[in-house]
Amino acid sequence: MSSTMSLNKAKILYSSEGRYGHVHYRSSEASFAMYYEYGGGDCVACIDIPDSQKWQAHTGLPLERRDAVLDFIGQQVVKDQTTGGRGSFRIEKNWLNIYSARQ
Repeated sequence: MSSTMSLNKAKILYSSEGRYGHVHYRSSEASFAMYYEYGGGDCVACIDIPDSQKWQAHTGLPLERRDAVLDFIGQQVVKDQTTGGRGSFRIEKNWLNIYSARQ
């Protein structure tokens, strides 16, 4: 199965505990959660992502899929959690930061 096909079938779900929670990635090949907390200013949320050394152990996915999966997650969270899906995201160190506007 190609990475594009599996990402087309992937879903992002959310669980919240007030000002923090988890972003859940679900696909036919993997299921994992990443901690998030609400940001400040233009930053809507900060999602803690596993670094490259911990990626495979945390996600069950090969390291070479990391960029594509994080891109998918970032795009979907922006679509779901920003006004009209007009926000943006950036990976900054081990955080996938979601912004309310284009950066």
